[in-house]
Amino acid sequence: MNKKNLIKHLESIFKLLEEEKKVLIENDGDALFDIIKQKDNYIKDLEKFKGSDLEDEKIKKLIEEIDSLQEINLLLTKQALSFQENFLESLSKASKNSNTYSNVGNYEKNSSVNIVEKEV
Repeated sequence: MNKKNLIKHLESIFKLLEEEKKVLIENDGDALFDIIKQKDNYIKDLEKFKGSDLEDEKIKKLIEEIDSLQEINLLLTKQALSFQENFLESLSKASKNSNTYSNVGNYEKNSSVNIVEKEV
């Protein structure tokens, strides 16, 4: 494959990574799933360029930009996962500490978890 096709392919990957960054920030899981499928296809298509000359400055610059953007997206993904893990851990702690008094005044362990107080 020639350099022009490789440059176009790398530019397409960069645009997709920019879109992925936007989707990660917006926390849009459905769109992210579609982007991941597209990334898989782009990666498979890169095999066509195996053995190509990568000494062109524009190609090097695009690869560096792609690498940088991929790192940012990875950090955003890790941040989102960390938030989800902390949220689930908080829910788990709430379920363990659900001791309460019944309507008749007896102390009991409540088996249901209420995030929002229903009664006052």
